[in-house]
Amino acid sequence: MHRPARHLLLAAAALALVSCKTTAANKTTPETPEQTKAVAALQDGKPASLHWWYRNIVIDGKRDAVLNWMRIGKDALDLGRLDLAAEAFDNALAGIEAVYADNPQAEKARSVWHAEAEKDFKGEPHERAMAYYYRGLVSMMQGDYENARASFKGAMLQDSFAENERHRADFAVAAFLEGWTNQCTGSPGRADENFKEAAEARGTVTPPAPQDRLLVLVEAGAGPSKEAVGQHKEKLAYREQNGPKGGYQVRVARQRHALRLAEELFFQATTRGGREMDKILAMKAGTKEATATAGAVGVATGLGVMANANRYNYGNGNNGGAAMAAGAMIALIGLMAHAAAQNMTAEVDTRYWYSLPHSVFLATLPPARITGPDGIDILHDNGASAITNRDAIRIATGRDCTIVWVPASALSLDAPAAPPAEEPPAKPTSAKSGKSAGIAVNSPEPTAGNCRTQDGPLVNLEPERCAAINGTTLSSVPAKG
Repeated sequence: MHRPARHLLLAAAALALVSCKTTAANKTTPETPEQTKAVAALQDGKPASLHWWYRNIVIDGKRDAVLNWMRIGKDALDLGRLDLAAEAFDNALAGIEAVYADNPQAEKARSVWHAEAEKDFKGEPHERAMAYYYRGLVSMMQGDYENARASFKGAMLQDSFAENERHRADFAVAAFLEGWTNQCTGSPGRADENFKEAAEARGTVTPPAPQDRLLVLVEAGAGPSKEAVGQHKEKLAYREQNGPKGGYQVRVARQRHALRLAEELFFQATTRGGREMDKILAMKAGTKEATATAGAVGVATGLGVMANANRYNYGNGNNGGAAMAAGAMIALIGLMAHAAAQNMTAEVDTRYWYSLPHSVFLATLPPARITGPDGIDILHDNGASAITNRDAIRIATGRDCTIVWVPASALSLDAPAAPPAEEPPAKPTSAKSGKSAGIAVNSPEPTAGNCRTQDGPLVNLEPERCAAINGTTLSSVPAKG
């Protein structure tokens, strides 16, 4: 074989070898007998619908433990299993609060050879805040308003970690619920401070009357999903999922009362500002791009040297052979750099808590006797009932206050044809303007825009083009079903 051909074959073989990516890590590892035993122990006595997540606690290990406990907690709450929900959220919060700066998984996530998803999941600020919100909600349902207050304080603390100073500690629903625990436990002064904080964060939230002792919390729609965008999928973006098309009212004892928009999770997710991890991912993306460019230049240069040596110098002594070998070496180095770049990953972590709601509404009313789910109704603005599953409604009556919680799984987003009017709806009290006054999400003609970005402005865009982090739009990403 001629030496030029031999050099080219060697270079091609090198390319084939160094370009191979390791796929063993993606293979599913079968359960060990010890894991099977641990899974069975966790699942014992638990509802069948939770078995999959309890299995994941064992199989996924510490890396996904917080996320799996979050999912178990929310699903258990939906089932009315407050004991399991409390245990799950306690485990999730313990994982969130653990210091993991020296964790090997976190170190791997900072490496150019591993994705951010290698690190233990702690969630973004809105996810962590919602874990505290649900823990407080469970405590209130159990009649423990002191621990509920501490949980709502924890939710505000997680929200204060936003990089964007303008949107720090603006988690209105947590501030309001902390105030509600103070009102129910006889601390009106502290309650007034909390209610003022909630109204400043979201102008649609107004303080309750001093005599109010019934709280109605209604969740609607689906929370934001995470997506990776950018040339190297290094940027975190949020897609807004289905949300309510208008407002809701609550009917108790044949009286209607307006439900006020207290929180939007898409707004919370997209006003956090940048993350420290974003800087690391940008550096990793830059390293990957620079390495790929260097590899391409090396390959082109090496092949050029080999071509010239073959054309002009082959057969003219050792000079031609030396040039051919040098060109092959340059090309080989370029190929290795190219393969190294292909194996570098700057991809952002897109694991997310799928069962969060889009929006949270609330109303506070004077004491009322509610014997069960049939004693209360949630209505669309046109008066049609929005309830699709009354069995999912949870009512907890304590010594001083009653809470009614309506999860998103019990509610319809689209209003059917309105029934004959039974009574006029109560006129809503005017709300003071706040720094995020809130609008009817996904309304046909939003007054200030339907799409929120990192920097705060609202713009009108089609839902599938809604902007997210770093001003990146999702117009090129197929909409999810």
